Amino acid sequence: MKTLSAAMLIVAVAAGCSVGGHSSAPSTGIALAPSVFVPIPTPTALPSMEPTLVASTSTPVAAMFVPFAVVPWADNVLLRSNPGYLFSKIANLGKGASLLVLGRSPGGEWLLVKTADNHAGWVFAQLIDYQGNDPAQVPFIMPSAVQQVTGTVKNERGQPISGIQFSLTQGAGSTAPRNDAMTDGTGTFYAFMPTDSKGEWLVGYTAVACTSNTMDPKCNCTKGVCGSPDPNSANVSLPQKQGEMLVFVWK
Repeated sequence: MKTLSAAMLIVAVAAGCSVGGHSSAPSTGIALAPSVFVPIPTPTALPSMEPTLVASTSTPVAAMFVPFAVVPWADNVLLRSNPGYLFSKIANLGKGASLLVLGRSPGGEWLLVKTADNHAGWVFAQLIDYQGNDPAQVPFIMPSAVQQVTGTVKNERGQPISGIQFSLTQGAGSTAPRNDAMTDGTGTFYAFMPTDSKGEWLVGYTAVACTSNTMDPKCNCTKGVCGSPDPNSANVSLPQKQGEMLVFVWK
């Protein structure tokens, strides 16, 4: 197999900023960790948002989550109505804007935040400076009014593979609708889609993050051997049947 250079594996963070389209999204670098899920008040600025806390089988490590402040490290970061690139924009956030973290989406790629003027929404976590706070303490919250496309990537020994990015596209060309999702520490990716998304979508492997457990500290394939998922892509029809999951084997 061919060795991938570090430059080929860099995922552009500009996808979460205010641009017409978007390229592949970067890894959040956040692995799932034991958390205690506590009730979070529904943001009054978005009455349609009724996020549901994800049930946990983990051993509790804290009595309560206390929301903390974070800031975007980039300009023109989009605050969206739900976690995903196909959801509507609520606001453009400037570099250093104060945000209160309320939760994160399953997979940890998106944060549910509230702005200083009480607008609530989701931001791409890779564009956020946690200011010394621990993102692993943030409870997972299931967004409402979404369809969820989920898949797993494991090697032939059954070990989860993190940092593997997939795109979900419908049609071709630069204007074709596209969403992205990356596997977390359990080898699972969560792509959230609008409820009106219909028809055939292609779920295709696009990149490996430098934080993947397939990479060494210098962002090279471990021992010079690079892998890829089998199959390389799969088709899904939306709306999906409940409980459907895509399965990829890293070879």
